[in-house]
Amino acid sequence: MLLGAVEDSKKGLADGHIYEPEEELNHDSVMTLLGETTQSRLIGFVAEDSSIGRIRLEVKSDNYCADGMLIWCKVGSAKVYYQVSAGTTIEENLDGDKHGYQIAYAAQLGTLENGEFKKFDWLPNMNSPVFSLINENDDLNGEVQDPNDFQFGKLPKSNIPVVGDFVGNFNFHTAVLGVTGSGKTEFAFDLIRHSVSNGIKVICIDLTSQYKGRLADLNPKDLSIQEQTSIDLSQKLFEVETGQYGAGNEKKALKVFSDQLRADVDTQLRAFMEDADSRLGLIQLPEISNSQASIFITEIYMSCLLNISKESFGDDSKKVLVAVEEAHTIMPESATMGVSDFASKGLVAKIAQIALQGRKYNVGLLVLAQRTANVSKTVLTQCNSIVSFACYDDTSISFLKNVFGSSCAEMVPNLKKLQAVVFGKIVKSERPVVVEIPFDQNKA
Repeated sequence: MLLGAVEDSKKGLADGHIYEPEEELNHDSVMTLLGETTQSRLIGFVAEDSSIGRIRLEVKSDNYCADGMLIWCKVGSAKVYYQVSAGTTIEENLDGDKHGYQIAYAAQLGTLENGEFKKFDWLPNMNSPVFSLINENDDLNGEVQDPNDFQFGKLPKSNIPVVGDFVGNFNFHTAVLGVTGSGKTEFAFDLIRHSVSNGIKVICIDLTSQYKGRLADLNPKDLSIQEQTSIDLSQKLFEVETGQYGAGNEKKALKVFSDQLRADVDTQLRAFMEDADSRLGLIQLPEISNSQASIFITEIYMSCLLNISKESFGDDSKKVLVAVEEAHTIMPESATMGVSDFASKGLVAKIAQIALQGRKYNVGLLVLAQRTANVSKTVLTQCNSIVSFACYDDTSISFLKNVFGSSCAEMVPNLKKLQAVVFGKIVKSERPVVVEIPFDQNKA
């Protein structure tokens, strides 16, 4: 072990001899020499094949280590933080005797400056001691949080909050991914409440019928079309698909119907945007079994909203966040969802184009999906921030590798319920970070 240079050389010592130390060197004094304090615990040492973005460390056999746990070591005079991302066992032969030990991999978070993790541009020396918090309830002293920041959760096995300016970056679009039951919808409810409380109007496109009840305290305004209108639309779309000789008459009838529907939606959205007391609007599509009809209606709402936002450009009071539940239904990837007809492809392309333009006019998207394979990649790639709960399919992991990098994407299948990897403009970290959302009994 490297403890640094000896300050005072001992005199009168001869080579080849063993000497008793003048002062007893016990375990505690060795740990103190290594840098352990009352708040930090030595968990291991930096091993070979470490890099700037991810270090390998040999873990002390008597120490506890866990996925997502915060650790740090000194690089020069800087304290650089890492997050454990994986672990493995290694065996080596020592003159015929087998020795097994544990290797942990940890992704760099960087240095902590004013509550934000900043990338650090170098790696620690070989055999540098690595530490973790002794008390999981300890916070990082001296870090002041902005009260307007949104708290995503805490670093696993710690009391250290992970925060970010969601309100200031909502129009850069955010995707929330995860399998059923992983916690993404509850997380979306928190983001919606945070947005509403900070002056952003929110419109939710809901195919699950959960939002109305769960957000009832925000007095949501129903912006849905009438059930009979949706039935009529589905019928007219069916007639266009089955009509003979190009379905000319059927297409004319659909055009007249859709123009009237578009006018009605525009009037309804304008009234909502002008009403200072209405902060949350709900568009419920639970009764529509025709997926093309769902896409058709979504395109009408999105187009009308973008036009209204263009007209009120520069008015900060007209900021609007569009939350899309079950995004694969109304923003599908045509190659994987069987949306092969020309009309649906055109509608999805138009929705994606609105996503491209929306940021300029204070329209943000909050996209919720179970699998990236089923959602339009044009929409997903416009999401500057990604929050991923547990995902298991290869397509999602491959997509997340391009966003998070391999080391963090490999953690996604192992995430527990209410754990997520967060990355992008909405979080105060220049690298992906794993957060744990505290369980709230009131939501159970």
